[in-house]
Amino acid sequence: MTTQTTTRRRVAQWVACALVAVACLCVGSVPARADDTPVRIASATPTAPEPGTLMPGNEIWMSISIRYGLDGSGTDMLDTVEVRIMLSLGELGQHFQVEDCQAIADTFWSGSHPDFKSKASFSPISCVLKASYYREARHAFYSMDESGHLQLRAPMEYFQQMADSFEKGTITDLDYSSPSMVNGQCNFEPTYAWIDDPIVANSHKSNCVWKSDHGAVIPITDEPLLEGDADEFFTTYKKGTVGPFTDLVAPVNPFTLPTPEPTTPPAAGSSAAGDSADGQSNSTGLLIGIGAAIATLLLVGTAALVVALRRRH
Repeated sequence: MTTQTTTRRRVAQWVACALVAVACLCVGSVPARADDTPVRIASATPTAPEPGTLMPGNEIWMSISIRYGLDGSGTDMLDTVEVRIMLSLGELGQHFQVEDCQAIADTFWSGSHPDFKSKASFSPISCVLKASYYREARHAFYSMDESGHLQLRAPMEYFQQMADSFEKGTITDLDYSSPSMVNGQCNFEPTYAWIDDPIVANSHKSNCVWKSDHGAVIPITDEPLLEGDADEFFTTYKKGTVGPFTDLVAPVNPFTLPTPEPTTPPAAGSSAAGDSADGQSNSTGLLIGIGAAIATLLLVGTAALVVALRRRH
């Protein structure tokens, strides 16, 4: 084997090794998909679960955030109240299944309304529920009187019912950001509070955060979480309107659905309809009896005629 041939083989081996190394780097550098998997939102009426029955054996942490913002996904830019609930597993090494997130969405995030939009998504480490409220449906979260005083709340009683449906469910975080207002005040002793932070157009907002791992007690009532005075930006550009708190239009709260009343069968012989049915039955029986007698007479007569004819022959 010549020196030239040996050199060519070595060069080919080096090139092959380099290509393998580049391929390994390329494969290793492909980013994992970051998008969560969408979960279907049902429109059917949900059924309330028994307390402590969902996802037995798993510790579920619920982190809730509420924001006032804009939604430009449709044809119009609409002012919204955005609710986001992230459910995560409290123990390392455990993972959500897509069926788990689907069951959660079917139970707690079902229903629709013209001023409401919802969605849910799944990942191995979390199940995220999101909702947007538009126009007057926003009054489920804020009230404003004629003087412009704002009170802000969240459906914490419902969220606590959600947590109680899991065998080990806990609301661990609550983060509430106000619309444009001044003279802000946080209630229920939050862990952190940012009051009257300047934003745009000489407007301000406040932010209150409750974290259970920092010793805060998460509010579980529907009492106002924040208060303040609406500024011109909120009433003019955010289309804030005067009005009291209203009921949540959606999702459907399965814990507040009325229980169907049991139907009691009527007592025997006490119904006029039953008497009428009995009369019809008796009449029908009489007609059937008469018809049977006529048929019997016809058969007997036919038999007698046949016998008589045979005797004549």
